[in-house]
Amino acid sequence: MRPLSLKGHDRALTRVRFNREGDLLFSAGKNKAPCVWYTENGERIGTYEGHNGVVWDLDMSWDTKRMVTASGDNSIKVWDVETGECTDTINQPTPARSVTLSFSGNLVGFSTLKMTKNLSSLCVCDIRDPEQMKELGEPMFRTTFDHSVVMSLFSSLDEKITVGNENGMILQYDIRNSSEPFATNESTHRFGITDLQLSPDGAFIISSSKDKTAALLDVTNLKQLKQYRSERPVNSACVSPIRDHIVLGGGEDAMQVTQTAVSAGHFEAKLYHMVFEEEFARFKGHFGPINTLAFHPEGNIIASGGEDGYVRVQELDSEYLEFTYDY
Repeated sequence: MRPLSLKGHDRALTRVRFNREGDLLFSAGKNKAPCVWYTENGERIGTYEGHNGVVWDLDMSWDTKRMVTASGDNSIKVWDVETGECTDTINQPTPARSVTLSFSGNLVGFSTLKMTKNLSSLCVCDIRDPEQMKELGEPMFRTTFDHSVVMSLFSSLDEKITVGNENGMILQYDIRNSSEPFATNESTHRFGITDLQLSPDGAFIISSSKDKTAALLDVTNLKQLKQYRSERPVNSACVSPIRDHIVLGGGEDAMQVTQTAVSAGHFEAKLYHMVFEEEFARFKGHFGPINTLAFHPEGNIIASGGEDGYVRVQELDSEYLEFTYDY
């Protein structure tokens, strides 16, 4: 394995994502500026300046022309990826916690945190409509929650959006029909959701939670299909595009990292077999919890972002690609 360590953030990472072709890697952290890197050599191309607080989440369109970010400065920003120009800003009364772009790249969904008298909300706006992109514009879809939504994900083209709450509940909405969820999952996770990612073929959602588990869910009804158990809270999980494998990342809670030895903190990324739910490999690298993971579209590289402020690009060797699970 040939890892690259990328240092472009001076605080903890919150999100890493590859574009559809896999030649670019985007990262966001608890500092103000998301970064974009060349996957091949780890060279930083540039940063996106404009936020005044932690950037919790980012997503980009299928053609990598547009990027959206959600920040603790109460705003969602739309960026021109090539020039770094901020083209739109959607201001909210409370911090924006997650953001997702639809399959077409025209709809942006985002969630905000519950704070003071403001409930947590999930909104969907059409980027092509200037009225919806105004500061006080009315979104095409909006619903509110008593518990903060920490993750949102377009899970079916431009039609359905799935959210994960801090109380462990996962809900799915059809943005065309109603503000009431048409699918829910209340039993899989006992504690807060930390990440939701779609499998490359769009058939499954992989969820991770503070309850030390990750789960594979049917994208159509949120039914639990598989569950993967870890020794520490799971902060992120992703599905391989070429193998029946799952990668989990997490570790001891960030508040307790200073009291935890690296060897005892379980800061490794762990590989599980998707069907048999068994761990078969792990790799080290971070000096703290792993906060975010992403699989390269070709399945031979895993990017991870940690509490230590580093982005690690782990190239999987030929032994992994030729590995067959013994059953």
